[in-house]
Amino acid sequence: MGILSHQDFCEFVAQEVEKITLLSVSERRIGVSEYATDVIHYIQRDLNTVKSLISEENLTWEKATKSITELILEITSLLYAVGAEHTVWRHWSSLTAFGMFLQGKMIQSAQYAVLGGEWDFIQSLPATPVKSQQISEQVFWMLVKGNFTAANLPESTSNEEDNAWLQLAQSIPVQDHSQTEEALKEIANFWMAEDEDEWMNFHPRSYPDFETPVCAVAALARHYGFTPISITPEQYSFLEAGLAISEPSPMFPNIFYLPESSKVSAV
Repeated sequence: MGILSHQDFCEFVAQEVEKITLLSVSERRIGVSEYATDVIHYIQRDLNTVKSLISEENLTWEKATKSITELILEITSLLYAVGAEHTVWRHWSSLTAFGMFLQGKMIQSAQYAVLGGEWDFIQSLPATPVKSQQISEQVFWMLVKGNFTAANLPESTSNEEDNAWLQLAQSIPVQDHSQTEEALKEIANFWMAEDEDEWMNFHPRSYPDFETPVCAVAALARHYGFTPISITPEQYSFLEAGLAISEPSPMFPNIFYLPESSKVSAV
């Protein structure tokens, strides 16, 4: 298609939305089948509104990218929840990553790129400094950019979830899979308890239906060779968006590619 730009991105997404089909499959979130058709209808309605605003010159391509990226993320979530094949919903996760990139949201872009299997795209992301104070985001960014010593991370904290993330910072790059598994289990247990089992239920137009940072680092661990051994079925269900193996054919750089300048500095 060409260089990743706001206009090309929005026009490509509009074409892809027309291809969406909701097959009758095993749902990953309880109750999604009841709402799926209506949700797709609302998404298409919202997309048509954006297209109309553009044609009337009442919306710039840059602002359209922001609106459309939100709709793409909702599609990603819905397809995952309804039980679509992993290659299908991950295609939309990749598109979410491109939309986040165009908005300069590098960590979010990397998270959805990891989930989508866009490994070449991740390598092309600019190595911008981490502004987030969250240990989870600092660890993730350090891991995806391959710089395992640059982050100024504490050895430990009083927060058990943060400590599990710090453990991942050590275990994933050296492929210490047993330590990685224990850390992922700790993080999954924390969030399942935090959500009080609501994570298993589908909530229309509330998305994503997976914990993005957690599932993204699980996908990263999988990319480094991790295979779960002692994870419970419930823990796997929570982490499935990251741990499932199947990935679609990457869109980068075959569909979109980045200009050289964007690879060395933030957008």
